[in-house]
Amino acid sequence: MPPRSKIYDLPQELRDELNERLVSNGFQDYEGLTSWLAENGFKLSRSAVHRYGSALQEEFDEAMGAVRKSTEMAKAWAESDEDTQGSLMGATSQMVQHQLMQITLALSRAEHEPEKAAKHMATVSHAMADLGRMTINQKKWAREVRKEVAREAADKAAEVAKRGGLSSDVVNDLRRELLGIA
Repeated sequence: MPPRSKIYDLPQELRDELNERLVSNGFQDYEGLTSWLAENGFKLSRSAVHRYGSALQEEFDEAMGAVRKSTEMAKAWAESDEDTQGSLMGATSQMVQHQLMQITLALSRAEHEPEKAAKHMATVSHAMADLGRMTINQKKWAREVRKEVAREAADKAAEVAKRGGLSSDVVNDLRRELLGIA
């Protein structure tokens, strides 16, 4: 395992500022960032800052790709306008679950800040529990919507059957069959 980056020895505020500068500079100007760190009392090599910046850029690009993909998926679901089974909510739930899993994995690898990782794990655990409850409620809602649609279809079919001259017994049998009632 390679030695831990000296970037992680920086105070959190300075590392946050470094991250912000890396993103706003488009992950360029490592000479300038190395000079800026030196001005703040931290002598780091340009290659150390570059390695850290490259890893951060990879994470950033992956996260932005996921955001773009999620946005396109949400637009497609919204445009379909027939979300009777809560498909958009289900897709969103799956994306959030995926993100929470990635956060959990990242926190488990955060051996440079175990106390902070443990604190965040509690937050992630609560989010997962909330998401689980939301998913259960969404599935209950989808089941109710399906029942309501089936009732409406059975009522319409019974109405058409009556107008067509079928007997009450046949209409009732038709309704029961459509509703799945034995």
